[in-house]
Amino acid sequence: MRSRQKPLPTRCEVAVEDLEHLNVLHDLLAALNDEYASVSKLAMLTSFSPVLTARVMKHARNRSNNVDTLAAALQLVGNRGLEKVLLEFLEDLTIFKAEQEAK
Repeated sequence: MRSRQKPLPTRCEVAVEDLEHLNVLHDLLAALNDEYASVSKLAMLTSFSPVLTARVMKHARNRSNNVDTLAAALQLVGNRGLEKVLLEFLEDLTIFKAEQEAK
């Protein structure tokens, strides 16, 4: 019997709960600098953030509509693609946090 996969997240906008994942994002940055880090490790770290996962999937699907898993998306975009999406996400988180603190 096959297990059902949990649907991948689709929300790409930053929210308050995304600030809780900053430590995992730091680990992901470190893994991107590790030439021996596997796709499964990158997928595991990426999956802690639903918004980052959704953004990686969107980035990959811009290149191919046949991407059904996060691991496949990461293989398609590569480390540079993941790094690009991650840095954009970190920038959005920084702006969001500053806006929340200004309230």
